[in-house]
Amino acid sequence: GNWLSHGLLTAALLVWGICVTPVSLAQETEIAIRDVQTGLRDNTWHLSARVDYQLNRQMLDALQNGIGLTFSLQVEVNEIRNWLPDAEIVTLQRDYELSWQPLSRSYVVRNTGNEEQTAHTTLFAALHELGTISDLPLVDTSLLDPEARHEISLRALLDQQRLPGPLRMLGFWNDDFSLESDWHQWPLEE
Repeated sequence: GNWLSHGLLTAALLVWGICVTPVSLAQETEIAIRDVQTGLRDNTWHLSARVDYQLNRQMLDALQNGIGLTFSLQVEVNEIRNWLPDAEIVTLQRDYELSWQPLSRSYVVRNTGNEEQTAHTTLFAALHELGTISDLPLVDTSLLDPEARHEISLRALLDQQRLPGPLRMLGFWNDDFSLESDWHQWPLEE
């Protein structure tokens, strides 16, 4: 019955070169945060982490058509208080634009804060660089109460506000350009 027709459809799609996976589209696209570390150096806390970006077909098509995708890295340092809401000590945001340059046939990752950019021959290499956070200065120890407990929150997302108008509207109505990690939280300690 039903499984047979599903099997035939899958076989037909495979013959046409269309990849068939049992996961839904929403699961194909994700941002995962791993290997977070904080370290204290010269009275400043630094953050290192690995962010894995998986883009969907619509995002890849946009890149190939000359549309840059801006990814935001958001970090918060909060003081954990027992009887009161947590106190926000520091909020940081770093924005990186990923684009395809047809003339040089390369993917470019540009830090929009300092305009530094690097070119990569493969999307894999560009996404690897985009996802490598090393020694990002977070907060000076003078801003922290030494008696208090502190927590870091980190997330990464595709900034839909930076998309061209029509795509921004499209992203508003469907999830094709919706990409956001969960907040990853851990205590600030050596």
